[in-house]
Amino acid sequence: FRHIHYFDRLLDETGLDEITDPLTGLICRAYALDFVHSLIAKGIPFTFSIVDLDNFKFINDTFGHRSGDTVLKNVSKSMADYLGNRGIVGRFGGDELLIVDLYNLSYSDKHRFFAVMYEGNVLRKSISLDGGSAVITGTIVSASFPADAKNFTDLFNLMDKNLYLGKRSLD
Repeated sequence: FRHIHYFDRLLDETGLDEITDPLTGLICRAYALDFVHSLIAKGIPFTFSIVDLDNFKFINDTFGHRSGDTVLKNVSKSMADYLGNRGIVGRFGGDELLIVDLYNLSYSDKHRFFAVMYEGNVLRKSISLDGGSAVITGTIVSASFPADAKNFTDLFNLMDKNLYLGKRSLD
């Protein structure tokens, strides 16, 4: 996280355990959202995405919560490695992760980024678990500041509405 000035300063002030999720090692929701607010306040363009893992309840119910934790850790590490120094990956809550991408801002760049994410064994993959294996996929929504919305509320509401529609289409 030190590659981003906001987190470099924060790490010196608070320490790693304070700002990271204990299970995944990702930035926790509160600090990730504070980062988003700071980018908006400074007028810095970015793409904000939420990844909601599909059928996660099925994995917990079938293989147990320890296996669900294994899936979260595996996907979190894959996503953070894939994004690299181009932004941050955080844990939004439960089986939802977030991405703040400082580089892929245009539609074509975002499309390519997510296509490779799905095709490159980052989000769509099989994970071995106690008692079997599970195929992992996720529903992703994204919006860019300032192209899609000029403030946090509009940006988040746009993604939230589209995530609901995306998850509903899986039913």
